[in-house]
Amino acid sequence: MLETRKISCDLCVVGGGLSGMCAAIAAARNGSRVVLMHERSVLGGNASSEIRMWICGAGEQHTETGIVEEIELENKYRNPTKNWYIWSSILYDFVKREPNITLLLDCPCMDAETEEGKYADGRTKKIVWVKGYQTTTQRFYEVSAQYFADCSGDSILAPLTGAEFMLGREDKKVFGEPTHVEESDSMTMGMSCILQARETDEKITFIPSERATVLTEKDFENREPDLYNPYENFWYLELGGNRDSIGDTEELRDELISLALGTWDYVKNGESPKYDTFELEFLGFIPGKRESRRMTGEYILTANDILSDRDFDDTAAYGGWTVDDHFPAGFYHKGVPNTHIVTPAPYKIPYRCLYSKNVENLFFAGRNISTTHMALSSTRVMKTCALLGQAVGTAASIAAKFS
Repeated sequence: MLETRKISCDLCVVGGGLSGMCAAIAAARNGSRVVLMHERSVLGGNASSEIRMWICGAGEQHTETGIVEEIELENKYRNPTKNWYIWSSILYDFVKREPNITLLLDCPCMDAETEEGKYADGRTKKIVWVKGYQTTTQRFYEVSAQYFADCSGDSILAPLTGAEFMLGREDKKVFGEPTHVEESDSMTMGMSCILQARETDEKITFIPSERATVLTEKDFENREPDLYNPYENFWYLELGGNRDSIGDTEELRDELISLALGTWDYVKNGESPKYDTFELEFLGFIPGKRESRRMTGEYILTANDILSDRDFDDTAAYGGWTVDDHFPAGFYHKGVPNTHIVTPAPYKIPYRCLYSKNVENLFFAGRNISTTHMALSSTRVMKTCALLGQAVGTAASIAAKFS
């Protein structure tokens, strides 16, 4: 029988992306004992060296401050060449230098126990512990805590604890949002396995895999690759919004790898090859997700709240990215891959979107906060998620002190 180790703490954070990291660091700095449980070997989530999505936010005119700015400033100082592996070490350092954090890497959360009861504001459940399995040590960890924060992206604590959640797109009748969706459905934005390339001084040959998707110039209408553009990372190689964004991830990963390899074949060997000296430097094998389960909080933030720059008495964080809704078919959607509605920057996000409507001691931060689909298309970007994490960690530490 495998060993089970039990840990008690004030706050258990599930998920070590930027939102989970900032939640854990904020709580630890405020004196809370924190366990950070993360399923991968490196921190950062979508911003990690394994996935390499951009850290976007409210824009250059409204740079996010707080812990995420600390991380970025240290990265600029220690990592001027933007090496991804140094970036991973910086994220690791930020967590490991906090003595109040116990870090459990390679430890996906897989189980939880709850208590039924009558709690404040009509809540009916309370989490007692969560359990993770650490693949490197072949050991289970059972973590009991006063408070829990789901920063996992996919809201793993929703099915494990019975926390209420939402999934899919609301039509324009539900919240009166400016959406093209006529009937609510379960579709989401898709996921991507990105490519990165570098230019060399010699001609580089690429021999494609037999699994590479055969693509032509027609497939790249509205999505023309441009390797001389410093912002090109092939984000539009996106699939899965019209599938199960969690249950179909393995199949979608296979399709995305084939699509990425086919894209590089098109770039190197297509009808008009113009990148003879470029070499494929990175191909992501872990899809970067944009959307799946969204937790239901005390309040559901809408696109109308964002676009009207609504004031909230309980503002806890800020956003500013556009309402950037990607079509569910992703790369195979005919026409432009996404829509942009410019938002006020910075707009306000209320604290009531960051804790569960029905689970007494559950917070959440990241792309899974309590929003509509359209609002999520703006709040999901990682600098915004980092601010949400810092707000949650701070709130949980205050609650732990005074509960």
